[in-house]
Amino acid sequence: MSSPPPITLAARFAAIILLLCRIVAAQIAGGRLSGPVIVRIVGRLSRLGARFARLDARLAAGRLRPPRPRRRTPRLQPAPPATPADAQEAPLPRGHAWLVRLARPTSVGASQLQHLLADPQWAALLEAAPQAGRILRPLCRMLGVKLPQMLVLPRRPRPAPNPPRRSARSREAAPPAKPQTAPRRPKPPDAPRTGAWPLGG
Repeated sequence: MSSPPPITLAARFAAIILLLCRIVAAQIAGGRLSGPVIVRIVGRLSRLGARFARLDARLAAGRLRPPRPRRRTPRLQPAPPATPADAQEAPLPRGHAWLVRLARPTSVGASQLQHLLADPQWAALLEAAPQAGRILRPLCRMLGVKLPQMLVLPRRPRPAPNPPRRSARSREAAPPAKPQTAPRRPKPPDAPRTGAWPLGG
């Protein structure tokens, strides 16, 4: 009797995403989470799962493109406070383990993800498809799972500091600069007089 084929990393990852979606959907009972919040969380989890499935399919077919270089994006201005009209569109919480703080039962999925990332096959997958890190890092952040070393990004170099600017007070305290004048040209010597002096009467 042949043994069943081993479960792939993609299948195990999809199972964790499905488990998390079911746990979050169950939080509507008792009003633990509102319907719009549940829809947004499930939508985000489903998108992460779909992205990983597409990535794994392209990798298996040999059609995976090299990752794009990281770009330094400018800081965006803070969004205005939500009004009652768009309160349902307010952004979800951020920070370490924000999903576990909202729904404690999702810690089960967090432990499963941590166990999955300890599989040595992940190192080979991330070496062949570094783009997977862009899917795993947000999921680890929302579940409070510590990033393994293979997912830690190198620190970006800090930009060179700008030269200090003089304040208005220091400019007022500084002595005024003397105006620069052109150097005086030396006076040419008097030309020697020629001829006799007139005689007096």
